This record gives sequence, structure tokens and C-alpha cells, in this order.
Amino acid sequence: MSITLFTARELVTLDEDSERANAVAVLDGRILYVGTTESVTARLGDTQFTLDTQFADAVLVPGFIEAHGHLLPNGSFSQHLWLGFDDRLRADGTVDRGCTSIDEVINRLREVAATTPSGEHIFGVGFDPTFLEGRALTRQDLDRVSTDHYVSVMNASLHWGYANSMLINQQGITSATDALGVVKDADGEPTGQFAETAMALIFDAVGAMRQETKASLDAGAHLARLAGVTTHSDLAVRILGRVFDEYSTYAASGELPVRVVVSPHMYETFRRLSPAESLELVQSIRERCNDRLLLGPLKWISDGSIQGFTAALNWPGYCNGSEDGHLLLDRATITAAVLPFHRAGFQVAIHANGDRAIDETLLALRDVVESDPRDDHRHRIEHAQMMSPQQLDTAAELGVALNFFSNHLFYWGDIHYTTTMGPERAMRSNPAKSALVKGIKISIHSDAPVTPVAPLFTMWCAVNRVTRTGMILGEEERLTPLEALRAVTLGAAELMHLDHELGSITVGKLADFTVLAQNPLTTNPMEIKNIPVVGTVLAGVPT
Repeated sequence: MSITLFTARELVTLDEDSERANAVAVLDGRILYVGTTESVTARLGDTQFTLDTQFADAVLVPGFIEAHGHLLPNGSFSQHLWLGFDDRLRADGTVDRGCTSIDEVINRLREVAATTPSGEHIFGVGFDPTFLEGRALTRQDLDRVSTDHYVSVMNASLHWGYANSMLINQQGITSATDALGVVKDADGEPTGQFAETAMALIFDAVGAMRQETKASLDAGAHLARLAGVTTHSDLAVRILGRVFDEYSTYAASGELPVRVVVSPHMYETFRRLSPAESLELVQSIRERCNDRLLLGPLKWISDGSIQGFTAALNWPGYCNGSEDGHLLLDRATITAAVLPFHRAGFQVAIHANGDRAIDETLLALRDVVESDPRDDHRHRIEHAQMMSPQQLDTAAELGVALNFFSNHLFYWGDIHYTTTMGPERAMRSNPAKSALVKGIKISIHSDAPVTPVAPLFTMWCAVNRVTRTGMILGEEERLTPLEALRAVTLGAAELMHLDHELGSITVGKLADFTVLAQNPLTTNPMEIKNIPVVGTVLAGVPT
């Protein structure tokens, strides 16, 4: 029996029954005692223990939980050519500078093409037309990069992709191609822009996002650890084939500095297997799991991204007159897909950004839970950015949890105000406060690699609701620092059905802590994002 006693300047336990504390004793990876140094030492009595004072001047909070991120893609993308507007931190600590014009994007791709043999693939990530002249890349733009290489680019939202003529022709995509998401010009020719499911036409064939699984997981986990994350979700994981076998084996090995919660990509699974086979497959994943690899909710995607104009909106639609987005799954489709898994005891998480997609999702979830009532199902809506007050009431009635994309408030808040939602809907977007008032379980997230994994920044967004230009986007929806901290710890654990193991510094729970230089509850709210992360502790072991 080996006990470690960690001391700190203070502990923020989020345990309502815990008194003021600055010490925590850990045994076998779990929390044994919590209290003051004096009280915990007294409880240990004559029992031998190791005193660890390396965090004596720091603040321990429950380990941060990224409840909606993409661990493997985030690690993979960190190794690909960066074409985003903002600077990006790489896993090796270096910083990629952002691109401020389409010409700069083209030139950066050209630099890679100049050192790449003809006939190979050039791939870049992070491009966001929102900040670059307001227009998407076309095949003509990417033909300027090269006509001797396959060239493709992933949009920052992960809901659009772009390809040059060589790749389009190689894939046999023509004016006759009839697929949702293939954009065509006035003459009916493909423009080089591919939305949602059509992205598979350009990315899958050339292996654009192919990665070395272990290296990508290492990079993603390292980025998470730097941000203070101890448990990281990976939503929409492809669970068929060699990559997932490697993924699950490595994640379960305990070598990563984070716990991983995987959510299978059910669209991908349904493309290849029958519903019965899909159910059998996800049931088998449970056999691979342990306390380092856990099975999260099953993931479906009902629409696209708001800033990409593919989220499905109700009337009056996008305020700039764009079409009303892509409704990928309607009520009947969601109900039929989800019901067998609900009956088998699984939790589901459905991506729905726009209010029309949210309507269809809530109607489907009502069908599901009324068809087969189940206590505490905690089915989730992911992003839920355009939830109306009436939709919040429905979610509360059905016991549906909400996972808000609070980082949008900063990154695209100004765009939502002027171009996508319009002022009224933008002001009430990501209504985390209203959800809490109605008793709904919530978390807030980064959706990394869409935005960087950084729970302190996500807290800052939810607490301040400040846009890039300094506008406050809906003051009445601001969370308190305590509510925001809870949302990235205990609230996130609740959304994962893991609050019995994680989310607070409570006796018996797993000893996962985030170590901060300052207490986010007493820091100036505008400085929360600047609090240094000192380190993390996973199962009682500093990482």
C-alpha cells in the first residue's frame, strides 16, 4: 500500500460536502482523504505516506474534461500544413503563423508542392473563408498551387473541403455527379468545393487525412495535457478496421497522459454494416475498455456548421440570404437509427447546430424516449448553438443534456451577429445560463481541432461572451466562473456518465487533477484564459 499526500496552496474540490482544503491523499490512483494538511495527516496517523510538495504554491482543481473534441484528428492535424487565420500551437511547442489572405494560403501550399514529387498529395488544414476575403477556395485557386499534384484543403469547420482539378478528375467528379454537397457553377461544373458527406469524394480516396495512429494520439494527448486536460473525448471515431484496432490498443495501454472517451461515428458504421451488425460491433468495444479507454455516447451528425452555412436553420434562415443549410438527418431517420441503441442501453450524442436541426433532433429524441422510457439516459445534443427558449424547455422535459460550443462566441461571434444568425439570435446563442436555470445538464467545449483545446479559454468564453471585436454577445447568458469550471469538470463528467468517477475532488473518485498557477474562481474573469497551467495529475501520478 503506497499513499501519496499532495499539498497545494488551495484545492477547489467542487464537492459540496468538502470543507476548505489544501491537501489530498491518494491510494491506488483514487482519492483517499481530502482536507487541510493537518486534518489529512491526522487521519493518516501512523500510516506511512510520501509527501509531494511540488504543487505547494499552486491550485489544484478537478482534472479538466474536454467533452467534445476529436483527439486523433487534433493530433493528426497538428502535423499537417496549417492554413488557418489564427496562429496555431503544435505539439512540439512550435507555433504556425496564421494566413491573412488567400494568396498567402496559395503560396504556403506552393512551398510544399515545390519539394514534393509530382503525382503525390498536398494537404492543408484550417482554412476559413470567414476571415479571408469572404470566399471559399475553388479548383482554379488550387490549380495555381499545382497541376501535377493532388491538392486538397480542409475547412476549419471540418464541414467543407476543397480540391484542385487533378484530384477532381482523378475521382471522376463531373457535371453528371449527383451527390449532396458537390457545389457546381452556373454551367453545372464542379467548383472544387465539397460539403459534408461529399467530402469523402476527395479526402478518402487519396488518404488525405491518413495518419500514423500512435504519433497522432501522442500529439493530441500532448496538446491536451498542455491545456490541463486529463480526460479527452474523441467524437465520431471510425471503429471499423486496422486504425481503430491500433487506436484502442494504444489508448487502453495507459501510455497516454489522458483518459480517452471514444464515440463511434455511426454514419460511417451504418454505411458498411446493418443496424444489427452495428449494434454488435459497438457492444464489442466495451470489451476493449478500461479506466484509460472508455466508451462514450454514439455519435450522429444532423447538420453542418453555422459559419460554413451548412447548419440547418428555420425561417428566416441566414441573415445574409444564403440557403438554409444541409439537414443531414430528419426526425424519422434519427428515430429509426437511434432507437435500437437506446433500447440496448447506449447513450447517443447528436450534432445539431442550427435551430431546424435541433427541432428534428428533439422530435426524434421524444419519439425514442417515449417509445421506450429509460431513466437517466442523458442523450445529448452537441453544439446546440441556436437553441431557442422553447427548445430548452423541451430538452429539460426529455432529460436531454446539452454540450455548448462556447468558443464560437469569440471566434465567430461577430460573424454570427452580422452575417449568419443576425443580432437577436446571435445574442442568445450557446444559451448555457438559461439551460442551467432550467435544470439541464451542460458542458462547454472546444471541438478541437476546430478551435484549440483549452478549457481555461472555453471557460473565459462562457464567462465573458466577448467577441473578437470586444462586443458582449448576450450578457444575460454569461456563466459565473464557478458554473464554467463545473462545466469543464463535473458537468462534462455528467454528460459522459462518469460523474461517479471523475469531475470533483471527492473521496473514492479517480485522482485526476489539473494544477493551475491561480484560482479561476478568484481571478479577474477577463484573465481566466491567461492562467498558466502548471501540470496535471492522472490517477495520482504527475504527468
